[in-house]
Amino acid sequence: MLRFSANISTMYQEIPFLQRFGAAAGHGFKAVEIQYAYAFPVEDVVAAQMKAGVETVLINSPAGDGAKGDRGIASLPDRVEEMKAGLETAKRYAAALGAKRMHLVAGRHAPGADLKAARDTFLENIRRAARLMADIGLTVCLEPINTWDIPGFFLSRPAEALALIDECGEKNVALQFDFYHMQRMQGELIPSFERLLPRIAHVQFADTPGRHEPGTGEINHASIFACIERSAYTGWTGAEYTPSKPTAETLDWFAPYRR
Repeated sequence: MLRFSANISTMYQEIPFLQRFGAAAGHGFKAVEIQYAYAFPVEDVVAAQMKAGVETVLINSPAGDGAKGDRGIASLPDRVEEMKAGLETAKRYAAALGAKRMHLVAGRHAPGADLKAARDTFLENIRRAARLMADIGLTVCLEPINTWDIPGFFLSRPAEALALIDECGEKNVALQFDFYHMQRMQGELIPSFERLLPRIAHVQFADTPGRHEPGTGEINHASIFACIERSAYTGWTGAEYTPSKPTAETLDWFAPYRR
């Protein structure tokens, strides 16, 4: 099944955030995903979603202060209490928006950091998040992020994510598969997707280099979309790219799939 969601944190940046729900709907998207909406009251975010008539299918966990270099805090041993509070906030937003997937953002570490302590912390936060979100039917997603874009990111390859998923022992934890990050780290996109499919809860894409819209780089998105469509995948496929020009001018790739 092939269903596209628009990531309104990376797309439509030319307009205010709360207007992006309506913009995505106007271009034919039936669903959106959000990295971070926590700067806005949850009531305002829900009102914008409802006005647009779209579904919110994925959010990210609070990830610290990006202006200070944070790229997630779930694997940082000295940020455990902040992560606990962040998960409560994420649950409130996810429940209100009806989101059923959450990317638990691992974070990055400086050279020489204690990676065993980081892994232990991340594992405990995975368990904590899964148990907290179980009663609202939410799946916690682990996403490998390429270390070219974010040096020192704790989780960079699917095998690492799968080991944590298996070890955590919680049923509502799965893999988030981003074709962009996979291409940056290892390639073999279609074979990797097909092999990992039983473990995948959410899919995303962008072209590389540049993380722009399909057609600006080296990835054959037509082949990837055909692979997803003929597969057993039933979730949403998220356009998580940074447009190279105004978003409306980057949607040629979407025209054949618009329902």
